Amino acid sequence: MKRIYAMLAVMLLSVGLLAGCGGQEKAADSGKHLSAALYWFGESVDPAHEWDGWTVTRIGAGETLVTVSDKMEFTPQLADKWEATSPTTWRFHIRENVKFQDGTPMTPELVKASLERTLKESARSQKSSKIKGLKVEGQDLVIETTEPHGALLASLTEPAFVILNTKADLSNVASAPVLTGPYQIVGFKKGEEIQLKRNEYYWDGTPGLDTLTVKNLEDDNKRAMALQSGDVNLIQRCNSANRSLFENASYKIDEIVGVRVYMLRMNFDGVLKDANLRRAVSYAVNYDDLAKIEGNGAVVAGAPFPPNIGPKYQESLREHMDLAKAEELLKAAGYTEKNAEGYVTKDGKPLELTINVWGSKTELYEAVQNQLKKAGIKVNLRRVQNSEEAKTKRDFDLTESNWVTMGTNDPYWYMDQTLRSTSLENVGHYANPEVDKLLDAMVTAADANRRMELAGKIQDLVLQDVPNLYLVCPTNQVVAQSNVKGVVVHPIDYYLITKDLTVDGK
Repeated sequence: MKRIYAMLAVMLLSVGLLAGCGGQEKAADSGKHLSAALYWFGESVDPAHEWDGWTVTRIGAGETLVTVSDKMEFTPQLADKWEATSPTTWRFHIRENVKFQDGTPMTPELVKASLERTLKESARSQKSSKIKGLKVEGQDLVIETTEPHGALLASLTEPAFVILNTKADLSNVASAPVLTGPYQIVGFKKGEEIQLKRNEYYWDGTPGLDTLTVKNLEDDNKRAMALQSGDVNLIQRCNSANRSLFENASYKIDEIVGVRVYMLRMNFDGVLKDANLRRAVSYAVNYDDLAKIEGNGAVVAGAPFPPNIGPKYQESLREHMDLAKAEELLKAAGYTEKNAEGYVTKDGKPLELTINVWGSKTELYEAVQNQLKKAGIKVNLRRVQNSEEAKTKRDFDLTESNWVTMGTNDPYWYMDQTLRSTSLENVGHYANPEVDKLLDAMVTAADANRRMELAGKIQDLVLQDVPNLYLVCPTNQVVAQSNVKGVVVHPIDYYLITKDLTVDGK
């Protein structure tokens, strides 16, 4: 009898365990879950650590006082309004009734503490923001800068300034910061995977997912294979080689021109100090063909900023191919004859240019080489170790370069770095006093429209001076299964997961 009872007990226990397992499995399968693959992870998920804040923003975990919409407009987030009350003073009204992911109310004092932590932990952020001090006045946070700084608003959109709860346990902030975004980090494997769940306290409506898995797959082919196999529902970035895999009804490709520009910087210390030669080179380039070579939705640049992003410019100044005009300008520079090889000559010497290339892809620059040959200009491509060589070795005529133009929805940093006569990043040694003067005016201009107006004037001057060849602008892509809804692809690619992202049929 005891044996029978024992057997029955085992059977009942087994049934109970099976039922329990089935219940757990059902619970795990319930709700809406999405798995995504990014092309890059930070070393941690501490927003203030180097560039790691970009990951925090991409995965929908962190928020800033001000953000940038996919239409490239400054948009209220944790601050619902703001104003510049003087050239060095800004006032931000902190949104009320916001809670951190642990239920702690977000107060102006905690916002202040979070920003102070970022300034302490990140020298880069301190330098870019020029913040001197912060103080709380009621529901307002008042920020004072060391000098007039019209780009402060843009600086605060950078993910390093994601607001975190400094009252929470900061001993594990590198793996589990307490933030305000729609999704809360619940698991972090460095370089591999991040697990998130819906933030039950989210201030801006109910997020569209219950759980979220984000994987780090830096290899383009591995990301594509993960999506094709169903291991993930969504990937960020798809190269042209894999694009055809997803051009069918099972998937959808959302893309938009991003804020990056590929260019060739001209050396004003060499033969290209002659404006006629610089303009001749510009007219010899077939920008449409370069966009096709880059592929994957890339568009012609022809100007310092991507089309429809940043300041406007005079269309007549935009770089385009005109071989007749190139020939005219070459003759104006004294290159009136051609040798037996078909290259233009001056005093019997052919025009010969050297292009430094350092990236992994050289197709664009090989194409430029062939295009300039058609105009009678000989070009040699020279492999260098990195972009820094252009700062120390002046033995080039053009050098490969690419820049993010509107990373925080403001043109100043990019223009100041690449065009100001005294900038170390101005590797071509371009100098125009009027450009410097307009950049100085941008320093103090707080109004976003005025800043764009000044940037547009700089852009027109640059298109006339031709210090750089602005070649192509790549696109940002998000490729997802067809049942993934609410995808927003952003010109700034550190924005990805939003509260509106969801999955049908789960």
